[in-house]
Amino acid sequence: MRIRVVLAALALFAAGCDRPASTGETGGADAPQLDAPAPDSEPSRVFAASNDAARNATGELTMSIAMRLPEENADMQEVLTLRGANGLTIEATIFGVVSPATQVQGQTLRALLGIPVEEPQVLVYRVSQETKPASGQGACGADAADYVVVWEPSGPGEPVLKVLGVRGAAPGASEARGCTLLEYRRS
Repeated sequence: MRIRVVLAALALFAAGCDRPASTGETGGADAPQLDAPAPDSEPSRVFAASNDAARNATGELTMSIAMRLPEENADMQEVLTLRGANGLTIEATIFGVVSPATQVQGQTLRALLGIPVEEPQVLVYRVSQETKPASGQGACGADAADYVVVWEPSGPGEPVLKVLGVRGAAPGASEARGCTLLEYRRS
């Protein structure tokens, strides 16, 4: 959680320092005002796959979070990028924070992710782009993920990351369908 606060502060600072001078030209309606940093400059963390599903879906996983201003007069968005060693890339924007008691197909996220009772929340991101490797396998196998649920321990403990792809609708909706759990350990 502290990392998110630090990243947000750094993004705000960078946005103020890197703002281009006004030239009088305006871009298209969907041209971003401030985009996420280039992949080489994003703060990222590397995780080794710790279950068979993660080894098959991504192999080693690099996770980065950036802040983006998508359009003029729009709120800053947190953007998650997951890059698998096999070529899988998922880019997703923050959808919200939900309780681990939120259900997907009749099971709680707490049960699906195998997270401790004391954990108060998990993050849900809406997938904006998923580029699959040549194998055609992604976070939800051959299907496209609509959302990803991401959990890391909020306190001291094991350096793990759990990612659950969700199809159909956001967690909590009756149409939401969970995919196979991907588990990682910090490299």
